[in-house]
Amino acid sequence: MITIRVARPADLEAVGRVHVDVWRHAYQGVVPPSFLDRMDPAVSAERFRKRLSDPKQAFWVALAGEDVVGFASGGPNRLEDFDADAEIYTLYVSPLWQGRGIGRRLVGQLADWFIQQGHQSVAVVAFRDNPWRRFYERLGGIVVGEKTFEIDGVALPEVVYRWPDVEDLRVRAK
Repeated sequence: MITIRVARPADLEAVGRVHVDVWRHAYQGVVPPSFLDRMDPAVSAERFRKRLSDPKQAFWVALAGEDVVGFASGGPNRLEDFDADAEIYTLYVSPLWQGRGIGRRLVGQLADWFIQQGHQSVAVVAFRDNPWRRFYERLGGIVVGEKTFEIDGVALPEVVYRWPDVEDLRVRAK
């Protein structure tokens, strides 16, 4: 049984492990191997610590028993060139737990929170070659543009998805 709850400081070590595991699994052949090899769960965990203390951001974990198997975070839109009130910052589900509806439930939780915060629209960015990016299309995300993100000197193309109505995202994710 999977439960979703607000992330706590004690979850961060596991969050860091899930983050690194997902990147190494999903982004082989997408992100330079030099970067994937250097990824450190402790560094990832520390980066996510800031999200826990920011009241303008939401951070949820998915638990199988007491084990963190996924997480999602979001808050105000940081994408200057793309019109949206809110943004999904992260969505990761451990490779062993993918395909079980956990990502959908995490997105639904974020959508509920976005609505409570008064946000009307949502955006998310995914690597163009991300094998899981069609997930956003199945939830009704519309491609509204592209951008690039540089890792280890390599410009990686990204796709920006948008939901003009966060309520539509909430309904599709439930």
